[in-house]
Amino acid sequence: MRKSIFLGLLLAIGFFGFIPEASATIFEKTVKILETRYYDRNFREKALPDIVARYREQAKAAKTEREQREITHALLSNVPSSHLGLLSRTALNRMMGDLRNDTGPTFGFDLVELDGKYFATNVLEGGPGEKTKILRGDRIVTIDGVLPEESERLDWRTDDAYLADNPAHFLLGKVGDTIQLYIERTPGNFLSLTASAETYSAFEAFKHSARIVKQGDKKIGIIHPWYIHFTGVDTLIKKKLEGDFADCDAFILDLRGRGGNAAMVERILQVVAGKTSKWKKPNVALINNVSRSAKDVIAYELKERKIALLVGEPTAGAVIPASMLEVGEETYLMFPSFTLGEYTTKLEFSPVPPDVHISEPGPYSEGRDPILERGLIEAARLSEKKQY
Repeated sequence: MRKSIFLGLLLAIGFFGFIPEASATIFEKTVKILETRYYDRNFREKALPDIVARYREQAKAAKTEREQREITHALLSNVPSSHLGLLSRTALNRMMGDLRNDTGPTFGFDLVELDGKYFATNVLEGGPGEKTKILRGDRIVTIDGVLPEESERLDWRTDDAYLADNPAHFLLGKVGDTIQLYIERTPGNFLSLTASAETYSAFEAFKHSARIVKQGDKKIGIIHPWYIHFTGVDTLIKKKLEGDFADCDAFILDLRGRGGNAAMVERILQVVAGKTSKWKKPNVALINNVSRSAKDVIAYELKERKIALLVGEPTAGAVIPASMLEVGEETYLMFPSFTLGEYTTKLEFSPVPPDVHISEPGPYSEGRDPILERGLIEAARLSEKKQY
């Protein structure tokens, strides 16, 4: 069963034929959708009513949409599934745009919340954040003089409600907007930066990420798809393997970041394995606990078929398609209405373990990348033995 991870999302928006009562709250609309559309009928009939009852009175007492979202998120955190949460319309549009390879306004990095502090993450290669010298792990102390959580630039959280993910946020802006950032790069080391929103995309960052790095006397080709986009991922990888990377001794596929289109999985595997490309040299894949959905599946198959050595952290273990329905004027419920067959059975809540375990560095890391560093070492080693 090779459906797109986000195919359900597209069908849900256009063809679900289910419109919650217009006057209902975000909480009640969410409950109605879960009661009728959540994929696990046994759970929704036997366990869901008790969970809803725990939060209903709080939801009735909520006075703002923000309170409604927070209570609804708490409800969703008790529903055992990935791809479950509330998204703003802006976040949904950005995710869909990224999957379609669209360009749009972006500051070129996102924020993740750790213990009440906000740190830069997902710094796009070649994007405006990188050009501003923002580094992954930088603490964002203020945005335009106010705390991040008080800034109108901070979008709602986009992480899954049930998974133990840290709250993740997009930054909002139009092309030409600038923000003043006060940053703590290492504890006690502060600096000010000005970031501008530009037209850019995750696919442009994917193209810009392609590079060749020397490891000793070996040349290693590297590329980083931020998403498994609807089109173009296999084509670009093949172009690099048969072009710029043809004389390299090994190849690194960086699978860290969000998932995407499962229909691309087999095509990517065939290219990296040398079935539909001329590439016959060793492969390493980088993974972390954000490698999810289609990237979970790719990591699993690379390991099972012995196409690549996996370096990094266990994947997210989040392999079930996402559907979307509107539950508020600017609010969408992301939820699973069907499974990805055997892949959901094998991988949902069962992360793919790396062959070589290296952890991401976390806050105040000054952009260091120990997973990539170890990946380069392993790629050079495999090229000596001509494995994978």
